[in-house]
Formats: sequence, structure tokens, C-alpha cells
Amino acid sequence: MNRKRIILGFFILLIEIFALRYWIYEIEKPDPSISIGIILIVPILFGINLILGLVLYFLKKPFTKLFLLNSIISPLIFYIFWSLWFSDYHERNNENFKFSINDIVYELSIEKNDEYFYLCDEKNSGRVYVGKYEKKGDSLILKDSEAEMYIVDNKLLEFPEKRTEIKLIRTE
Repeated sequence: MNRKRIILGFFILLIEIFALRYWIYEIEKPDPSISIGIILIVPILFGINLILGLVLYFLKKPFTKLFLLNSIISPLIFYIFWSLWFSDYHERNNENFKFSINDIVYELSIEKNDEYFYLCDEKNSGRVYVGKYEKKGDSLILKDSEAEMYIVDNKLLEFPEKRTEIKLIRTE
């Protein structure tokens, strides 16, 4: 390959990196429920580039090797961005708190994009509270099927196991 083709190949690679990153982080914003999609998308990317490379090969075009090489590189880049998106998904989309009562540590997770919360002890050995929350000014009202709790100034009120206020500790 001559120098021009190498520069063009590098330029195409940069465009591909930015396009895949933009698609995952700005347009698609995948949800964990569709994480299985990688099983479909990676082979499709591989196939598209392989087909383009083979078509160019039979047309005797000089970019055949670039597309054949890209059929391996493109799915790898996509896989990396897809994995990075999910590596901090929970932290990006939830506020997490901890508190303890009688040596039992509880975890509270509040979704930022939806109206749901999840509250349980760290070992999942006791009651689990799952439901919707409602924002009222600076406070939250947490409602599951049996309980209604409140968060005011980083304090949990009306927790069924302890009705007095409980200081919440923000976690990452």
C-alpha cells in the first residue's frame, strides 16, 4: 500500500470511530435490556465490511484491503464502545444511597430517568421495596405496594423497619 492509501485508511478509521461513538452515546443510548443486541450488531458490521471488500475485490478497486481489514476493526471498535457504555450505566442513571439499622446495611437506588426506586438490605435477605417515586419540591415520596416513605434533606422518613428519620449516605 502506498502512503496515500494508508492516510485515507486512517482517516476512514477516525470517521468510523467518531460515528460509532456518536451513535452509541448520543443517538442510541442503549438500555441494559437490549444489551443482547451486540450479538446481532457485531456480525452485521463484520458482514457489511466483508461484502464491500469482496465487491471491491471483484471490481479490482484499490480499497479492497482497507475494507477487509475494516471488517475486523469495525466490530472491535463497536464492541469497545458498547462495553464502555454499560460499564458505568448504573452510576450514570441512578442515585445510590446506603444506611444501616441494627447492623443491617440497606441500599437505596433511585433511577434518574424513570420514576422507580429499589430498596433492600445489602444481602437481599429481608424485605425488598420496589416502586415508583414522586418528586415534590426538594423531597421525594417513595411508594411501593405496602409502604410510603419520604426523602427530605438526605434523610429517609417512615421506613417500615424504623419510623424515625434515617440519614442517607450517598454512594457511587
